[in-house]
Amino acid sequence: MEKNNASNTFHKTLPATGPKTKVVFVQLGSPKSPKIADVRTFLKEFLGDPRVVDINPTLWKLILNLFVLPFRPKRSAKLYSRIWDGRTFPLIEITRKFSDKVKASIKDKEHLEINHAFLLSSPTVKEVYSDWEDDLDQKESPATELLAIPMFPQYSESTVASGIDGLFHMLKEKVRIPHLRVMSHFHTSKAFIDNSVRLIVEKFEELEKNGLSANALVLSFHGIPKRRVIYKKDPYYQHCFETYKLIKDRLPAKYRDLVHMTFQSRFGSEEWLTPYTDEYICDLVKEGKKHIVVYAPSFVADCLETIDELGHELVEEVSEHGGVVHLVPCLNDDQKWCEDFASFVENQTLADITKRKEDFYYLEKEDYMDLKQQKMQSPPLSSEAKSVLKIIFLTLFLDLIGFSIIFPLFPALAKHYLTVDGDNYFLKLIFGAISSFANESGHMSMNAIVLFGGALGALYSLLQFVASPIWGSLSDRYGRKPILSISIFFLGLSYVLWFFSGSFTLLILARFIGGIMGGNISTATAVVADITTKENRSKGMAIIGIAFALGFIIGPAMGGIFSLIDLTKIYPVLADYGVNPFSMPALIAAVLSFFNLFYIVRRFKETLPEEKRGRAESERTTNPLKLFAPLPYKGVNLTNFGYFFFLTAFSGMEFTLTFLAVERLGYSSMDNAYMFIFIGLIIALIQGGVVRRSAHKVGEKKMAIVGLISLIPGLLLIGNAYTSGMVYFGLFFLSVGSAMAIPCLTGLVSLYTPSQVQGRSIGIFRSLGALARVVGPIVASLVYWRIGSSGPYIYGAFFLIVPIIMLSFLPKVESTED
Repeated sequence: MEKNNASNTFHKTLPATGPKTKVVFVQLGSPKSPKIADVRTFLKEFLGDPRVVDINPTLWKLILNLFVLPFRPKRSAKLYSRIWDGRTFPLIEITRKFSDKVKASIKDKEHLEINHAFLLSSPTVKEVYSDWEDDLDQKESPATELLAIPMFPQYSESTVASGIDGLFHMLKEKVRIPHLRVMSHFHTSKAFIDNSVRLIVEKFEELEKNGLSANALVLSFHGIPKRRVIYKKDPYYQHCFETYKLIKDRLPAKYRDLVHMTFQSRFGSEEWLTPYTDEYICDLVKEGKKHIVVYAPSFVADCLETIDELGHELVEEVSEHGGVVHLVPCLNDDQKWCEDFASFVENQTLADITKRKEDFYYLEKEDYMDLKQQKMQSPPLSSEAKSVLKIIFLTLFLDLIGFSIIFPLFPALAKHYLTVDGDNYFLKLIFGAISSFANESGHMSMNAIVLFGGALGALYSLLQFVASPIWGSLSDRYGRKPILSISIFFLGLSYVLWFFSGSFTLLILARFIGGIMGGNISTATAVVADITTKENRSKGMAIIGIAFALGFIIGPAMGGIFSLIDLTKIYPVLADYGVNPFSMPALIAAVLSFFNLFYIVRRFKETLPEEKRGRAESERTTNPLKLFAPLPYKGVNLTNFGYFFFLTAFSGMEFTLTFLAVERLGYSSMDNAYMFIFIGLIIALIQGGVVRRSAHKVGEKKMAIVGLISLIPGLLLIGNAYTSGMVYFGLFFLSVGSAMAIPCLTGLVSLYTPSQVQGRSIGIFRSLGALARVVGPIVASLVYWRIGSSGPYIYGAFFLIVPIIMLSFLPKVESTED
C-alpha cells in the first residue's frame, strides 16, 4: 500500500499534457515600512551580501556595523517615507500588478504559471519555492520546470549573481529540485528595448504638444564601482552600453543626437562608473540645455532610485542651476509592455532555440566603436602592495600601542615608584626639582606628579620626533627591511626592560629605547611610498591614519585592562627580578612586538631595490625652527601652524586627563582606559560616518573650523567637571571636534600643495604634529602644576581661538595641478 502511494505521488509530478513551467519574476524588494528599525533590517541584509559589497568581509562587517548601520538608516528612512503610500512601496505594488498583467496576457496557461518573488521582501523566493513543493503533493498537474527571471535588464554580479546565490543557498536545504533555468539578462530583448523607446518618444511628444523642446535625453543607469568592471570583468557596463546603443538607434532620427549615457546612485568613497548623472546633467544645463529628458533603463519598475533620487533630488539640484528635468517613468505595469513580455516569456520557455533568439536584438562589431573604456583615476592597490601594507599596518599599530599603552597608568605609575624606589637618583632629580618649585608656590602632591607624567610622556614623543628622520635616512641607504627589523627588535626589548623595571632607572631606559625605536614610522611611511603610485598613494597613506586611530583606542585599553593583572600577587617571587604591578601590559606589548618581528623577517619583501638606495635627503628635521619656515604655497602655512596649535592643546589634554580623573574622581587605571576607549570610538564613528561622507560637500575648511569650535565646550566642561557624566559629556565634544579637525586639516594641506611637492609639505605637517605632542604635554603639565587641574583646559579653550582665527583666513582651494 505504501509503495502505491509513493508511486502515485511520483506520477503527480509528471503532467500528461507535457512539461509545465513555473516562471518567477524576481525583484530586490523594499523595507517593511519607512520606520528606521525596518530600514536598518533591510539595509543590514542587503549591504551584508558579499556580492553587493565585495570588499574584505571582516573589514566590511566592522564598517557596516560601526559606521553605516548606526547612521544611514535614519537618512534612508526619511527618503523611503517620501515614497510610502501608507500601506506599501511602489516597487512592491508595481511588481504585483506587472505579474498579474503578464499572467493574464499569457496564451499558453496550461503550460505556464506566473509568479513573482522578492529577495528581501515577501513573498520571498523561499516562500514561492515552498508553494511549488506543496503543489507537487496537492495538484494533479504541478510545474516540473522553474524559470527564474531576475527583473534587472542588465547583468551585474551585485544584482543577478546575488539573486542566484540566494536561490542556490535556499536549494541546499531542499530535496526535490526541479529542472531549473535562470535568465541572466534581457537588456537586448525586443520587448524591453521597443517599449522603452515608445515611452521615451511619448515623453518627447508630450513636451512638444506643450510647446517645449527637450535639449537632451539622458539614459541614467544605476552605477557600480569601476573596479568591478575593469578588474573583475563584470559585463554590466557593456550591457548598459548595448542598451544605450539599441535605444538610441531605434529612436526617431531627430532625437538620436540628443542621447547621453550616465550613471547614478554611487555609494561609498571609491570610484564608480562615470559620468555621474547629477554632475553631467548640471553641466548640460550650464551649457544652455535647459530641458533634459531622463530615463532609467536599469529599472523596469519605479522605486526609490527613480522616484526620489531622480524625480526629487535630481530635479531640485538641476532646478538650482536653471534647468528642468522631465522624467520618463519606468515600464512598470504598462499594458503593452506586459503583453510583449508575456510573449517573450512564452518563447523563452520553448525548446526551439531559433524561436527564442528571435526575441533579441543583436549588435554588430562596429556598433561598439563608441564604447568608451572606463579608467580608474586612482587605481586600486595591487595584491602585493596589500600584502606589504598589512605588515606595515601591524608595525605602525604596535608603535602607537607602545606610545599610548602607558597613558592610563601615569598617576599610579608615579605613586608606585615614589613608594618602592624613592631613593632612585632620577626620581630624586625630577621630584627634587619639582619640590623646590612647589615649595615656592605652595603646590605639591598630584600637581607634582602631573609634571612627572608630562615629562615621561614628552620624552617618548621627543625621542620619536628626533629619531624619525634618522631612521628614514638609514632606510634609504640600507633598505627598509633591515631598519624595520632592527627597530622592532629593540622596541620589543624596551618592553622587556619595562617588564623587569623594578627600578625607575630601568623604566626610563625602556621609554628612552622605545621612543627612539618608535621613530621607525618614517621608514614605514617610506615603504608605503615605495609600493604605491602617485595615483593611489593616498589609499596607502590612509593605512597610516587607521593604524594611528586604532592604536590610540587599543593602546590605552590594553594598559588599563592588563594593569588589573598584578603578576607580583600571583607569583610573589617575580618581584625579586624586578617584575612590578605594571609588568603585564609590558609583557603583552613585548609579545606583540616579537610576533611582528617574526612576521617582518619571514614575510616582508624588501621594497627598495639596491639600485635605488643612496643618500636621500629627509624632509624631516630635528631643528624645530626649520619647521616654521614658510612654504611658498598659498594656504599651506596657515594650515600647518593651525594644526600645530590645535594639536598642542589637544595632546596637552590627553596627557593631563588621567591625572584630573584620579584627583577629582578617584579613577583607577581601568577607569582611565575607559575614557580613552570612549574617545577612540567616538572619533572612529564620526570619521567613518560623518567626515568621510560630508567633508567634501561641506568643505574641508568649514568642517575643520567647526571641529575646532567643538573642542572649546569640551575643554571647558572637563575643566569644571566633578562628575563622570560631565567628564564624558566633555569628552564627547573633544572627540567629535578632533575627528572633524584632523582629517580635514590633513586634506587641506594636500589640496593647497602642488602635486610634485606633496611629500615635502605633508612631511612638514606631520613633523609639526610630532613636535606638538612634545610641547603640548610639557606646557599642559606646567599649567596643571602651577594653576591646578582646571588650568590646562580653560587656557586650552582660549588658546584654540588662535588656530580658529588662522583657519578662517584660509583661501579658497584651487587646483594645484600644473
